[in-house]
Amino acid sequence: MITSATTPAQQAEFARRIAGKPYFAAVMGTALTLFGQKPGSGWSFYLLPGGALALRGGTATLCGALPDADTAEELQSFLQFVRTDRVLTEQPLPFGTEAPPLTLWRLPKGCTLPLPPAPPAALTLTEQPAMLPVSRLAFADKAQADGFYSAACTAMAHGIGCCHALLQDGAPVCTVGCFSQSKTESYMSAGVTAPAWRGKGLAGWLIVRMANELAQQRDAVFACEQALNGWYRSLGFTQNGIIQQYITDWNTL
Repeated sequence: MITSATTPAQQAEFARRIAGKPYFAAVMGTALTLFGQKPGSGWSFYLLPGGALALRGGTATLCGALPDADTAEELQSFLQFVRTDRVLTEQPLPFGTEAPPLTLWRLPKGCTLPLPPAPPAALTLTEQPAMLPVSRLAFADKAQADGFYSAACTAMAHGIGCCHALLQDGAPVCTVGCFSQSKTESYMSAGVTAPAWRGKGLAGWLIVRMANELAQQRDAVFACEQALNGWYRSLGFTQNGIIQQYITDWNTL
């Protein structure tokens, strides 16, 4: 049975099930900490046999393995009811259309990577950028930008993570952030470069610099599309598993 994780005991069980799981402990755990008691946040959290499930917008994130066909059928019906369009999962699913997985990368705690060449002198590094312009750089869609702005500001207000940016005349042209953490991992995300500045090495320098700082206290981790695997490997990061990804077009299932 799928049960909403709303009580302290249920949320403690949710946290126990994701503990120590790369990516899932940091991302799902931070969301639970920040939004578990805020029904209007857009996040919802559930327990089901064998795992823990988080929903936000059209994306479902599942940590754990489905123990039997009945649980898989119940989950499929539930996700159809709430109209998800994408599922990120630790283990393969028996439904949905399998999409290319995301690759997890890591810089272990205590390690550092050599910095790529520094950005042009015309750009200024800031470790406390204004988040509204950063959100607009990261997401062209206004609703997505607004959602990211709210979540990122909430995380940083609670002392979780940070955001760095390179500015040209005060406007961000490249950014990367960390807005999710577990006891052992700092999860990096929202690495974006403005189109006019791509191909100039800005992202590599900014990402490695932040990863080196985060790895002083925890493993620095992130996920990427497979097309970027070679680039992150060349920067020195170590592959740390994959996240299965499924598209759920309920009109064809």
